[in-house]
Amino acid sequence: MATLLPPRGTYEFRPFTRESLAEIERLKAESKKAAEVGHEEEEPPAPNADLEAGKSLPMIYGDPPRELLNTPLEDLDPFYQAQETFIVISRGNTIFRFNAEPACYILSPFSLVRRGSIKILIHSYPFNYCCASI
Repeated sequence: MATLLPPRGTYEFRPFTRESLAEIERLKAESKKAAEVGHEEEEPPAPNADLEAGKSLPMIYGDPPRELLNTPLEDLDPFYQAQETFIVISRGNTIFRFNAEPACYILSPFSLVRRGSIKILIHSYPFNYCCASI
């Protein structure tokens, strides 16, 4: 019987690596092959409402380790495991979800330019301060 709650602990937070992307592509190929053969598979799970982008990380996961904050992580939601996505958790434990396909067809998720852009997007504090006075 499957458990309803995710396992507790910080081992759930895994960095998003090239191996993670290869695993996602393997899962996509397997599901595509199964669809071509005609095997009926279970309905894919619906996205977890607690793990939506923009929401705070549920307390059941605990606090992620400091070294994994603001860095790309493997998606925690089983719905997105076979989709090319990764998440970034900010200091306030806010979840941000990004597409792992190359941006502008040239910037991979591991590109320094793209990672810098993600950090700017997540750390919008100076921009909030400037716009709040207007």
